[in-house]
Amino acid sequence: MRAWFQRRRKGASRADADAFALRLVAPALLIEFLFVFVPLAVGLYYSFHSVRFFQVGRFVGFDNYLSVLTSPAVLNSFAVTAVFAFGSLILTFVVGFALALHLERDGRVAVFMRAVVLVPYVISMLVGSLLLKWVLSQDSGVPQTVLGPLGIADFSVFADSSSAMAALIYNAVWRDAAFAMIMLLAGLKSIPLELYAAARVDGASPWYRFRRLTLPLLKTPMLITLVRLLMHFVNSLTFQLILTGGGPVNKTETVALRTFRLGFEDYALGRANALSFVVFLINVCMIVLLVKLFKPTEKLR
Repeated sequence: MRAWFQRRRKGASRADADAFALRLVAPALLIEFLFVFVPLAVGLYYSFHSVRFFQVGRFVGFDNYLSVLTSPAVLNSFAVTAVFAFGSLILTFVVGFALALHLERDGRVAVFMRAVVLVPYVISMLVGSLLLKWVLSQDSGVPQTVLGPLGIADFSVFADSSSAMAALIYNAVWRDAAFAMIMLLAGLKSIPLELYAAARVDGASPWYRFRRLTLPLLKTPMLITLVRLLMHFVNSLTFQLILTGGGPVNKTETVALRTFRLGFEDYALGRANALSFVVFLINVCMIVLLVKLFKPTEKLR
């Protein structure tokens, strides 16, 4: 009988603990529901209707999806997004990885340089983009200062599609390489030093240790870094809206900027939401592909 009462008290205390935990997370779940799931449901509803100026019209089915997927402007934005996203991803990851390897040691210079690298990341995207736009300004920026004495100061970075895209990618790398450095540096710090010591005793070269030891043990930090950066660059709006405005002639108009213009300039909210859900599905597919590519192995070879 005594054991029965003890089990009842234990069960009651566990139930009380579960109820208390639920009350703690309830506000966060409510906020998540209101600001994530409700807008998703509303957007999905809009994507199947003709919506103009926030006035929901008739049900059109998949017409909005067909309209955006056959639009030359939308197809161009997908191509621009692919160039910007993958160019920025590769360069940002490489620069961040190099910084993490170079600044791994906890010396004074390394700690100071980590703080310096973090400065662009803590600056808002709006401020950073405005700053770069001023630096590359044709009137008072770097082109005027460097090319003016040569008599060719009329060159505009944002008037040429290639240089404008290069400016966008540079802006992304300049700001987000610090994030890649932080994530990969945390992964490097988590690798036991004893493994490197044992590898050196066995005569492994630095390149062999990096390829057979460091890279396999960094799979999870690398995956998290790549997923976060890829989602950020694919859905980036601030860089393009502030720095280039999608110009020249829509050569830097990404899919996020095209969605913004459909919704808030053309007020075609049905098509804008349809395009948003197409991009959402593309994001999901890319995440699944990255997870499969970086699936952890059971043992090191």
